[in-house]
Amino acid sequence: MGPQDPPLPPGREGGSWIYEVAGEYSAETWAPPEAIRRWWQLDRDGNVVGEAVENENFGPPQDDLARATAPDGALNWLPDPEAAVRGWLAVALDRIAEGLEVHWLKVIGDPVVLAGEDHSDFAVPDFDLPPPSRIGVAVPIGFGGRLAGYEPTVIWGLLLWVVISGGPDEDTVQNVWLRPEVEADRAEENLRIVLQAPDIRF
Repeated sequence: MGPQDPPLPPGREGGSWIYEVAGEYSAETWAPPEAIRRWWQLDRDGNVVGEAVENENFGPPQDDLARATAPDGALNWLPDPEAAVRGWLAVALDRIAEGLEVHWLKVIGDPVVLAGEDHSDFAVPDFDLPPPSRIGVAVPIGFGGRLAGYEPTVIWGLLLWVVISGGPDEDTVQNVWLRPEVEADRAEENLRIVLQAPDIRF
């Protein structure tokens, strides 16, 4: 299934599971939940327990940006979190894969937001206060993409965005990156890097 956020069958919390991924995404390192045909539960020794659990949502992948758009989520300070995530991704892809069409998009981990006033003091911001000069967002995503003439593929990793507000005589700087196959648990680490070095090239 891959390293990020493996889903569990409905009502089956806990334990370890093995997945059958079917269709065009079966060879990918991460696949959308809809590509899972069925699950089997494993015991402590790695042996299958009981019968397979069929995935009632098996089928074409669907967009899922719920973690970005949640009213109490980390991006609720943005006027339109979904539009922001899609816009950041479009800019990032224009840099590294111009012409790649995104057929579905999922936010596969909780976004992280950090902010601060200098190159090293970053924390979760309080947006009831005046905004800090440096704000950054990391969004774990997975999406299906296709370049003309090529087979569809799955891309997953971290989408990073920073904005740095300069002084009265300085321009505001924005930058965005897509870091493929970087896991969600490295979001804060990567966000601190780009907040300190907004012109970095990975």
